[in-house]
Parts: sequence; structure tokens; C-alpha cells
Amino acid sequence: MNAFQGKKQRLWDLRRRHHRYIVDAGALEVSWLDVNGKMKVTRTRVLNISEDGIAFQLPEATMPLLVRFRSERYNVQGVGAVRQCHRTGNKYVVGLEFMDGLRWRAPEEDVSEPIQLCEPSA
Repeated sequence: MNAFQGKKQRLWDLRRRHHRYIVDAGALEVSWLDVNGKMKVTRTRVLNISEDGIAFQLPEATMPLLVRFRSERYNVQGVGAVRQCHRTGNKYVVGLEFMDGLRWRAPEEDVSEPIQLCEPSA
């Protein structure tokens, strides 16, 4: 990454409504339509989360539609609208905006990152 790209990324982050928290070891089951319209399902790693969205890796590109995600371990499920999908190495990074009133609650205190996606369900 050159200096211009780094500065551009920092400016983009300042325009966001909410801070993105880097997630440690968060995994979700994700279902999406690939670029050919075929339904795909995989288990994937969460990269970051904010109050109104989440980013994770997929093995291939997704259409700019809705993506479903869930985790029995974290007792979470929902739908998000694809806002970004770009290739990084041999994977795709997908950024979703939460839909249907879904929100994630950010920690109220200062925390060091990476953070847990949420507390595992009992």
C-alpha cells in the first residue's frame, strides 16, 4: 500500500458513521448467490463489524444483492445488503449493511482489538 492509498483509507474511515472493530476468530455460515446466480453456502471468517454492518471473506464473488448469515455458536442470524465485494489475494472481501432492523452493539468501554464477535450462547 502506498502512502496515498493509506491516506485515502484513513479519510474513508473518518466518513463512516460507526467505528469498525476487527474481529478475532469470528466465524459465520454464509449463503449467497454467485455471479452466475447459483446459491452457495460456506463457513467463513469475519473480518470486522460495526453497529450497522459486517465484513467477511468469501471464496468467490457475490452478486450485489442480499446475503444471509448465521452462527449457532453466537446465536446470531440475519440478512445484509452487499455494499462492497472486492478481490484480495485468492479471496473476496464482502461488506454488508445490516437489514431488517438488525444492529450490533459496540462496546461502551475502550477495548483493545481484535474483539470477540459476541459472547457464545450458553
